[in-house]
Amino acid sequence: MEASAKARRVALQIAFWTVLATLLLSVLLTFVNVANVNQLSAYDDDWNDLSSFRQDLETMGVETRSLVSSPLLLADIEDPRNTTYVIAGVERDTLSLPQFDPDGLIRFATEDGYSPSEIEAIVKFAQDGGTVIVMEDFGYAGNIADAFGLSYGGWQLYDTVYATELDYNYIWMCVQESPCGMNGTELDLSTVDTHPRWGDDAETATHPCALIDGEVMSEEDAGLCAHHWVQTAPGQGVVEFNASYRVLLNNATGIEVLPEVRGAFNEINILAKTSNEATVDVNGDGEIWVGNEVTAETPDLWGQFNLSVEACADRSCDPDEGGRILFYADGSMLINALYDYEGFNDGAYGDVEQPVPTNDNRRLILDVIAESLADTSGEPTGMASPNAQVIFDESRHAQNAVLTESYNTVYFLLVYFTGEGLAMAILFVGLFLTFEMVLLRKRDPQGWRHVFSIIYYGFGDAERYGYYAETEKIRQVFLSKVRNQSGLTREEFDDLQVQELVQLISDDVLANFAVKPAKYNLEQTVALVKRIKAWGRG
Repeated sequence: MEASAKARRVALQIAFWTVLATLLLSVLLTFVNVANVNQLSAYDDDWNDLSSFRQDLETMGVETRSLVSSPLLLADIEDPRNTTYVIAGVERDTLSLPQFDPDGLIRFATEDGYSPSEIEAIVKFAQDGGTVIVMEDFGYAGNIADAFGLSYGGWQLYDTVYATELDYNYIWMCVQESPCGMNGTELDLSTVDTHPRWGDDAETATHPCALIDGEVMSEEDAGLCAHHWVQTAPGQGVVEFNASYRVLLNNATGIEVLPEVRGAFNEINILAKTSNEATVDVNGDGEIWVGNEVTAETPDLWGQFNLSVEACADRSCDPDEGGRILFYADGSMLINALYDYEGFNDGAYGDVEQPVPTNDNRRLILDVIAESLADTSGEPTGMASPNAQVIFDESRHAQNAVLTESYNTVYFLLVYFTGEGLAMAILFVGLFLTFEMVLLRKRDPQGWRHVFSIIYYGFGDAERYGYYAETEKIRQVFLSKVRNQSGLTREEFDDLQVQELVQLISDDVLANFAVKPAKYNLEQTVALVKRIKAWGRG
């Protein structure tokens, strides 16, 4: 009988844990997005990852970190001024969990990749002096742009200024006030101008690399400006700063400045535009049909579109005067195939079907990093500040391993329940209700046994029948009385042999009651109580 009960108990436990594991697995499969292709990660080295960019940063003395849970952790950064936060291609939406929106109302769904509290954390990071780089096209980073009065189009953009060596999906972005043009089938280099802020005059430019332009030094001493260093002798070279950029974009979209919408920063600068003949495939059918008006027959758009926009806390956009955020209309502009096009063309990332043309993607982003993280505490040297770091957001990249993706999801939930106001309230209420349920289901403890308790229950007491049913409690009270009357400690009494206990009691009926548990009817229990009350008086 006992073995059968034990087997049933084990079976129930196995069933319970099986059901619990099934529920947890179903929840993880709902939230976890395991992809066959892992891309846009700074910690993988395929052609469509960002490992070359990260390695360059580390070589220049910049610490790199990854954020795998939530941007809410940006609030813990001690030195935002010397920190750059990089978001490259948000490949999935955030978990739709309850949270407070900016109006203080509870929201159960988020239409884009970051929750309202995460957007607030990113904005707060930039307001505290940090630099944010957002590279996106058709992903889920749109609500970050919304917070700054901008909007990602989300439709593929085509331009007449494109890389004919590849195809029309690859367009050229020249970072300058007016767009560049084509000379036949090639980019017209005579139309390539300089960066709107950095310029090409070293005397007026404020870029850290422009301030050391022409100085002779070793490549290591060039620090964040090493990509401008040109060797002139063994171990020596000169910094030759160049602020003109022809950036190759792949499957880009447009960025719109929303009219009459006030974002987190008032200073909005358009850094790059398409030509006037660009088109947008609004309905996504792969064909372009444009007209004077948008109709069912001509649903697509044409004209000029923004490819890069910068929002700054200060009019000068100087990182020492406040934070900033840069938006680019392509989430893949820093992948190894474009950033390290020479290595890609040499087969460093696999077989090459078509070589990538020369571009300035690497030089542009490293100049952005140099302006953000250069040490400005003394004379300009181009070296990174002591606390310089770049944080790559890996939290919205699909992983190709279940354990890795599950870890990221659990980490996200941990940060959510410890950083989101509504989540902490839900967690507190849940723990409180669980604690209350445990207390309600827990049996009340047995009353204290006392050596004189036996005296309380006499004839005429309304509660005596309930007490008489608890023969085990009566036995414990009697044994306590024997121990106390014999002057023994608990340890001494527990060490007594059965024969010694019988001799101490010296009453056959009570000794049998004490050492041989059995069932007693009410009449027998009443007789035992009387006998216990009288025991020891003589």
